[in-house]
Amino acid sequence: MMHESDTTTRDYPVLYDYYPELQEHLSWMQLGTLPTPVHRLTRFSHENLWIKRDDQTSTIYGGNKVRKLEFLLADAVRRKKSEVFTLGGIGTNHGLATAIFSQRLGLPCTLYLFSQPVTRYVLQNLRLFHRYGARMIYRGGMLRTGLSFYLSQLLRRSAYAIYAGGSNPVGTLGFVNAVFELRNQIEANMLPEPEYIICPFGSGGTLAGMCLGIKLAGLRSQVIGVRVAYSHLGPLQLSTPQTVRTLMEKTYAFLKDNAESVPAVEIVPPKIIHDYFGEGYGHPTPEGIEALQLFKERENIKLEPTYTAKTGAALLDFVQKVPQGACILYWHTYNSVDLSKEAAGVDYHDLPRSFHRFFESGDRSLD
Repeated sequence: MMHESDTTTRDYPVLYDYYPELQEHLSWMQLGTLPTPVHRLTRFSHENLWIKRDDQTSTIYGGNKVRKLEFLLADAVRRKKSEVFTLGGIGTNHGLATAIFSQRLGLPCTLYLFSQPVTRYVLQNLRLFHRYGARMIYRGGMLRTGLSFYLSQLLRRSAYAIYAGGSNPVGTLGFVNAVFELRNQIEANMLPEPEYIICPFGSGGTLAGMCLGIKLAGLRSQVIGVRVAYSHLGPLQLSTPQTVRTLMEKTYAFLKDNAESVPAVEIVPPKIIHDYFGEGYGHPTPEGIEALQLFKERENIKLEPTYTAKTGAALLDFVQKVPQGACILYWHTYNSVDLSKEAAGVDYHDLPRSFHRFFESGDRSLD
């Protein structure tokens, strides 16, 4: 099912083409410039390596979170919520994207933030949270931050809660939709159908949406997530094959409830690579730093240490293990819009006092 708009900017989600009933039940707003481009990576050692440029989802702030927020913020507006709040590390890209696009909609945004290793990238995002009007609340550890978030969800009924990474069924639809976008690009002969799709695996919404989308779109690709977040917090599962499967099942049920034409599919846990996580969330790894440098030098593509550098390292090893002719698609989820000037215009003293110590510690060993 091809449309003229498959190669130009779309003003409605591709899912509406395949399941028209969703238009009556599913809220969406255009925040990005979609579809994102696909092209070959020619300067690495694999002859059939491709990239999906989700770093270019928006000219304001790119990355994978834009796709999720197109559904999440639309849902918040439909429900007449007066503000939004979410959580993440002190360098969270998801939190920054939420702050940027919430500000454009006139929705106050609160970020509950937990500790992660302090790098230049983290300090820039902290400045940008303030620049884009977010209320910043530091809670120290991940558990305490999560408890604050869930308590707010219970008490702040007029506010719209967005889970970490935008990874609930509504946000996950952004990547179900993205796979149908990819299907249209394959049908338009922009790239071969991939045998493998490699993406970061953090909160799980991107991976769950892709895996479910592959089933619904009838593609044969195997989606492989590279784990970049903690698998457990004590006995609690955070980022595991089962958490992804559960999110897929909830998203599928949400779709079926709103579109009877959604076909029956088998939902199975995804394949996950665990070997590139390193010492912890946000801790750069030597392999990741090498991948970051290689992508910049060879393809002028920017990675960052928390998600995409670790995924890039896994990708560069993976291409050595499969036949040269196998089509591999790397789904690039980082933002490529340069916001360094906006960040430089923020004095860290204007941030809440609890964040000043990150700027004053003088420890840049992880840069």
